[in-house]
Amino acid sequence: MALSEKKDNGGNPLELHTDYSMLGLPDLLLARERNHLELMRKENVVGTAVGLYLIRRSDPWPPAKAPKSRNARTLANSEVRPYSWPCILVFVDKWDDEKNINWENMVPKSLYLEDGRKVPVCVVEAPPAIQGQPVMRNVVFPSTHMGGGFPVLIESQGREHVASIGCLLSDGHTTYALTNRHVTGEAGTPVTTRIGGAQVQLGTSDSRQLTRKPFQEIYPGWAGKSVYLTLDVGLIRIDDLTNWTAQVFGLGTLGEIADLGMDNLTLRLIDCPVRAYGCASGPLKGEIKALFYRYRSMGGFEYVSDFLIGARSEKKEDAFQTHPGDSGTLWLLEKDGELRPLAVQWGGTLFYSDSGKPQVSCALATCLSTVCNLLEVDVVRDWNEGSFEYWGEMGHYTIGALSCTVNFTGLPKLQKLMSANIDRVGFKPADLKQKEKILRGTAQYDFVPLADVADDVWRNTRKSDENNHFADMDQVAPSGKYRGQSLLDLCQKPSNIDPQVWLDFYSTLPDTNPGSLPFRVWQIYDEMVDYAKRGDAVHFLAAGGCLAHYIGDACQPLHISRLHHGNPPVKKGSVAYQIHAVYETQMLNAKSPEIVDGVVARLKGKSVKATFTTGFDAAQRVIELMQGTVKKLPPASIVKTYNDAASKAARLTDLWSAHGQATMDVMADGCLCLAEVWASAWKEGGGENVANSELGAADFDTLQNYYNDSSFLPSVGLARLAQILKKPTGAGPALVAPPSGPAPKQPPKRSKGRNGARARSRRVA
Repeated sequence: MALSEKKDNGGNPLELHTDYSMLGLPDLLLARERNHLELMRKENVVGTAVGLYLIRRSDPWPPAKAPKSRNARTLANSEVRPYSWPCILVFVDKWDDEKNINWENMVPKSLYLEDGRKVPVCVVEAPPAIQGQPVMRNVVFPSTHMGGGFPVLIESQGREHVASIGCLLSDGHTTYALTNRHVTGEAGTPVTTRIGGAQVQLGTSDSRQLTRKPFQEIYPGWAGKSVYLTLDVGLIRIDDLTNWTAQVFGLGTLGEIADLGMDNLTLRLIDCPVRAYGCASGPLKGEIKALFYRYRSMGGFEYVSDFLIGARSEKKEDAFQTHPGDSGTLWLLEKDGELRPLAVQWGGTLFYSDSGKPQVSCALATCLSTVCNLLEVDVVRDWNEGSFEYWGEMGHYTIGALSCTVNFTGLPKLQKLMSANIDRVGFKPADLKQKEKILRGTAQYDFVPLADVADDVWRNTRKSDENNHFADMDQVAPSGKYRGQSLLDLCQKPSNIDPQVWLDFYSTLPDTNPGSLPFRVWQIYDEMVDYAKRGDAVHFLAAGGCLAHYIGDACQPLHISRLHHGNPPVKKGSVAYQIHAVYETQMLNAKSPEIVDGVVARLKGKSVKATFTTGFDAAQRVIELMQGTVKKLPPASIVKTYNDAASKAARLTDLWSAHGQATMDVMADGCLCLAEVWASAWKEGGGENVANSELGAADFDTLQNYYNDSSFLPSVGLARLAQILKKPTGAGPALVAPPSGPAPKQPPKRSKGRNGARARSRRVA
């Protein structure tokens, strides 16, 4: 061994111990405690934390040496590397060359413990900014179930405040929603949100609250005298749990809690990836930058936060700015393919560079396992997990939008109308391939494209619409005159395409919801014909766009089969139960570019024309689509592929490999069916007589006002449909007819895009 190698490996045996890698979290806390007062007296020091040494990204990796003269080290331009030492992070509001700093204000390069061990000090320029009120993204209010990531509203001193729900917690008897104490206020304070445009009370703030605790009470034996740990936790006692889900919006099902205590809360957490969904900021991707950030001094006491969370890299796409409305947001640790609840955000800080430009935004968060321990509650992970398991936005928008692109033979005005409104019905094909532009959880749009109104709006505001989205066509009647037959069998005879026949069939299946999908199509078809007769192209477009949702459901095997949650009986919340979400949502989201290109290729050169003249015929056409769907893509084959997969990741991969092509086949069939229904209703109603001036791009607000009106395409159950749907020889509208006379006058068009939502003037918590 060369002398130089021996020196590098062993160092001078007479020097004080400098094996920094042996330092642990308690050592760093002790060194900071003994020196914190002196550090904070330095002129430019504004805070401290403990973590791993930050190295400028521009610095070379060993064995090359870094240049002597370097620019300021910041959270934005530095990173943790495998050889980073445990250290004390000292934040300064001004970076200066050592020769310009008075010795009294010089931050030492290391501190010493009583046993002589050295503890490195890493100086970081991070001047805290005095923030004005930042501009929030459009807040997404719930359309079906309430859960993590959605906003809550609190009135305080005449002002409305917005904050985020973190997750559900339970003490075994009562279930609570987690947010911050500074949000909920005193026990008994009403907490609300907006659902379908109406303000709805969710519950009241509970007496179980946490503000701060002495640091050594939470972490006994660790140095932290005269230090408070900020907790800031408030619970909302939920009024009606049936309207809630344990899933977090935009993130899905939660894994097991990241259970941290003094035995496993270590520096290994530094640089770990985390993510969240805040109602004010949307999706947030970050990493743990430091532990026990001391951010404030008051009355001789210091205040610390468990976690300081920042952006993952200096890349623009990885940056985030957390807003005040994110208070209460749940941060999840990414581990082994799971998202494990880690911390609840209670605040944030924005650091500036000396140039005055934002440098990095950081979230301040409290360890969730500490919260659960103090309040004697557990994280709820399996409540209403199936609430998001209907077919996802990607599928509906693809079918709705691409149906607008087919050739409408002999109907040039319909062609013009649908071509001009492709981004009212769904999204343009180029956007469909980029899921972050179409998923409401990321794009945060206010106007819901028509193809998914039935899920994003009506599932919450119209409870009676639920059964319009499906029909278990392969369910067999166990008794009665239809014993041994399924709806697939019965509907081979057109006379059985009758809601009363279906009611009689379902009467022998008391535990089965009576799906009414074909009859919802029948109902909407009749309304479209009436709109066309009146020359009301915008109402026709609104109805036809909403119809896209139900025909989209009709070409998805798990929406028209008793196997929608796997082979029954299936326990709710089990792995097998999740097949709906994995196949119809996760797979389509993951493969959106391939799916869009595949469906476009299948529709290339395709034409449709008006082929029938009644709502009954429209229902029959949709049943033919359902019959073809289960033949081309048997639900049992999807279930088998899913159950045979070896892992969570393999399920999605295997489903795509085995059924991706057939999935695109049936989606293309759905597009052609939808376009054919549009064409038939348009021709039957004389749509080609509509004025050319009515065929342009419809106003977003006008369409939104239509679908928010409960009298527009009213949702009713199968029993009511049996009473009011007209027979093939009948005439007149199916349900509540629009008022007679000229078409409603539309408000003036405004230049407002999909993301140009109306501004909301409210305070954020």
